[in-house]
Formats: sequence, structure tokens, C-alpha cells
Amino acid sequence: MLPIYPFFAALAFAACALAGGVPGREPPPGFPDIVARVRCGIGVVGTLNPANHPALEFLASGFFIDARGRFLTANHVLEAAAERKRLGDLRVFLPSDPNRDGHPATVLARDARHDVALLDVKGGHYVPLELGDSARVREGQAIALTGFPFGFFLGLHPTTCVGIVSGISPIAIPAASSKLLDADTIEALRNPFNVFQLDATAHPGHSGGPLFDPANGKVLGIVNSGFIRKIKEKVISTGITYAIPIHLAKPLLDDALKPRPAPLPIAPR
Repeated sequence: MLPIYPFFAALAFAACALAGGVPGREPPPGFPDIVARVRCGIGVVGTLNPANHPALEFLASGFFIDARGRFLTANHVLEAAAERKRLGDLRVFLPSDPNRDGHPATVLARDARHDVALLDVKGGHYVPLELGDSARVREGQAIALTGFPFGFFLGLHPTTCVGIVSGISPIAIPAASSKLLDADTIEALRNPFNVFQLDATAHPGHSGGPLFDPANGKVLGIVNSGFIRKIKEKVISTGITYAIPIHLAKPLLDDALKPRPAPLPIAPR
């Protein structure tokens, strides 16, 4: 029988060996080209107002879904900006963009339940990312995520992490005590939906950025640790990274982007 410490060391070694052998764990050939393409479609959501101190404020990462400037990000960061009455100062900043003041943005639609927001970004022709089918994602599937950790502190330099979907589970689980339930948790328990748990580490600032398939760059979800963790980890904060499956944003997109009938002309009196 092995002594206790060598036994656990052997167990840990075996676990690491198994983790290294997970199919799809390593990025596929051509992954640098996929990353370069994804980087062209992402940006920083922030605010800019020279009269404020600080004038520039970082909110989150995000990505374009069409060339006209429709841009997805996390809704909870807009709630924080709204509390500070900064939504009128919204900007989207792009890597390697000569316009350091960013591009003006307005809020088109928000889905607080799924923590998704759609912005309209002015002033350019943008590179969109293609949306994938997140309803078919399986546990153990290879993924990658990208965004701007720590915002402007590290400059407009996105970083990319790779890993797997380590779990697919409800956004909320019943609590041991009713004292641990707040309004967000109660709503999530009444109307549950699944979220992706990832073994890739996201940092503050990655929220709102794309979770994508490393084989083709298609977006599978929106990185969102803070909002989900607040609901899932009531007692013990584990620091696990989560993402909202992109198919949960589809109702918001279908409603916000559907053609609207032109207003009828007003007949002269």
C-alpha cells in the first residue's frame, strides 16, 4: 500500500496525464490564423467624457456580429454605467485603431435575464464574427476565448486562452438556506437555463468577449463570469469561468434586427 502523500501525488500525476490526453485539448493546426481573424472582430466597451474624472472608463469586451456595427457584450456592465449615468458616453475602442477616442455606440436592446446586450456602433465598416450552434456543444469540447483582461491597464491588446467545456449546468441550483436566495437567484430557479463552465481562465475584462470554436472561429458563447458566478457560487467562490451559450442571445437578436415597417406618412389636413 502506498503512503498517503505519494498516493495523492500519483493520483494528481494521473489526473494531469488524463487532462493532457483529452481530445481537442491542444489548438488545431491553423489556430493562429483563427485567432488573427477573431481579433479583427472584437473591441472594448467603454465610456469617454473629457469632463469626467477619469475621462476614460473601461466596461467590458465585446464583438461585432455584422459589418454595420451591431455589437454584442454583457448587459451587467451597462447596468453599472447606467447607475453612473454614463450610457450617453458609450464608445467601442478597437485594437490598432487610429481613432483613440473610440466609436460612438448606443444601446439597441438588452436582455437582463441572459445578461446580453446589443449595441449599435457608428463610424466604420466592421469585421463581424460568425455565430455557431451552441445548442450542440458537448462537455469536453475544445474552446477558446478572447478579450481584454484588465481593460485599458494593459492597453488595447487582446489575449486568447484555450481549454474545454468542463461542464454544462443550470445557472442556479437550490440553496441550502432561503437566506442565500436573492432576486436574481430566485428568477434563475424559476426560469432555468444552462450555462457553460470552462477550464480556461478568464480575467476581469474578458466578460462580454467571444467564446469560440478553435477549429473555425465561430462564436459559441459570451464570456460572463461575474454575473453567473454571483448566482451559482453563493457560499464558496471558486473563480470558475462561465459563458452564456450564444443561442440564448438569438431571441434578442431576432427581435432587435427584424425589419421594421416604415412609418405611414401623415396626411395633410
